[in-house]
Amino acid sequence: MIGEELLPHLVEVEHPGAAADRYGNTVPDWAASTRVQVRGWLQQNSGAEDTDQRDAQIGEWLLICNPYTTAGAVLTVYGRDRVHWNGAAFEVIGPPGPAWEPSELHHYEIRLRTVEG
Repeated sequence: MIGEELLPHLVEVEHPGAAADRYGNTVPDWAASTRVQVRGWLQQNSGAEDTDQRDAQIGEWLLICNPYTTAGAVLTVYGRDRVHWNGAAFEVIGPPGPAWEPSELHHYEIRLRTVEG
């Protein structure tokens, strides 16, 4: 596990609950979501604008975080989750990338996206 000096940010990973839509399909239910805290490092990798009939700001970010929550549980992250930090909400893009030491999970590298506008 990486120490606080290298992972200074406290972020929350939000997992949606599950609900059935009107056709009986299971869909994410953000009103019944749960959150866990984890230590991490966030950095913005790119930024762009979408000005085709809108004025959107798009950011691609990287989260490097411990594989354990601050409560000591194993962190699970899925492509449907969200990450919250410093008042911003990020979408997880695809599955997280686990990084291994020779025999154990060392940290996760998780790609994030934020879109405003």
